Amino acid sequence: MSKRAICLGCEYILPRCLCSSLKTINNTTQIIILQHPDETRHALNTVKILKRSLSKIKIFIGEDFTLNEELNSIISLNKDSIAVIFPTTFSTELNQNSKKIMTHLILIDGTWKKARKIHLLSKNLHTLNTYSLLPQKAGQYRIRSGQVKNSLSTLEATIDALKYIECDLDTKSLEDSFLKMIDIQIDKMGEEVFKKNY
Repeated sequence: MSKRAICLGCEYILPRCLCSSLKTINNTTQIIILQHPDETRHALNTVKILKRSLSKIKIFIGEDFTLNEELNSIISLNKDSIAVIFPTTFSTELNQNSKKIMTHLILIDGTWKKARKIHLLSKNLHTLNTYSLLPQKAGQYRIRSGQVKNSLSTLEATIDALKYIECDLDTKSLEDSFLKMIDIQIDKMGEEVFKKNY
């Protein structure tokens, strides 16, 4: 069997299969991911875990979503309750004191540089309520280099945001799957290589 064979359940290669830790999470908040095309080809992107876990998730792939009809329809129908999670100079911090009702959350998936480009190009995002996250703990995505200090993976940002909006939602399986993915990769590369490169 080829080492590159893909698990049909979690979409990771078979040696990195996460199916045993994935669980369906019945979130009521619609999660919308705007994913840079490069991330779809990244073997360890965390959106795969979100896609296989969250009951309400929609993923759009591209760089400029200004004219995306489906996204614009969602925005139009949910003007008062849709928000973007992205740090800008105009962002409000999302925390336990945030009172606004949010039914839809938009998150951007990509390296910091590419995520900023998506936000800059996508003019339809600029009029929406925008929130930043103060991480509840340090990001755990130890196997991706070049991270901005205090940055979170898309999965971690989604977990943090949902904790404020759906405080009773159990997202532990998301974090368990994420940490399992990281541990498998570190084990395969070896501790010495990991310490040298990351």
